[in-house]
Amino acid sequence: MSKKDNFSQAMFEMFGLGKAPDENEEAAIQEEMAQLENFVPAEPVAPLPEEPAVNEPSFAEPPAFTEPEVPSFVPPASFEQPPVFDPIPEPVAPAPAPAPAPVPAPVPQAKHAYVHRENCTYFAPGTSMEGTLRSDSDVEIVGDFKGEIASDGKVTIHSNTQSSIAAAELVLVDCVLIGDAMVSGDVSINESSSVSGNIRAANIVCSGIVKGNLNVQGNITLTENAQVIGDIKTGTLAMSRGAKVSGKIDMGGSAI
Repeated sequence: MSKKDNFSQAMFEMFGLGKAPDENEEAAIQEEMAQLENFVPAEPVAPLPEEPAVNEPSFAEPPAFTEPEVPSFVPPASFEQPPVFDPIPEPVAPAPAPAPAPVPAPVPQAKHAYVHRENCTYFAPGTSMEGTLRSDSDVEIVGDFKGEIASDGKVTIHSNTQSSIAAAELVLVDCVLIGDAMVSGDVSINESSSVSGNIRAANIVCSGIVKGNLNVQGNITLTENAQVIGDIKTGTLAMSRGAKVSGKIDMGGSAI
């Protein structure tokens, strides 16, 4: 569509003049142009009343800011001087626990408590004697003795002794005997005792060590801890497993 067609269309729509352009009718366009030239506008249309103005809020200028007067601070009388606090006491270390009372040392007891027996000669611990001792009663030695002992009774030795002994019976308990012994009766040697010397007796029960010859008319009993280093002559011999003998064994049944 041409510019004229556009214009004609606009006039027709706005003022009702002319008619809608027809592309095939050129004459119609010319007619519309003539009508437009002879067009007398009608009375002007009164302008539309103005809309009342809307009162916009007015903003007054804010007053100038003035800093408020701050009153000077006057501390109360109680704060004229800072309070004084007592210093925090330092922690006190707890008192050490009292040391336990010392335990008294045990009073040493005599290794072999003496039991008083009538007709017995007793050498207490701390007693020392050297020489010859003869007695027709029993003899018990716990102190030190060196020399010869001859007794018609039983001789019991609890300490290391260097002596030759002749007695009716001999008992060795936790001791060392250096010397020969001739006994008409029995001899007993416990496992903590040892003898360095020859022994002649009726019977012997040995659990310790003997370094010497044994001559016995009756029986010799050697327990599992017994050791004999020397020759043995006896009527009978009983040995436990573990007993040791280093020497000749003669069981002829008569004393040497």
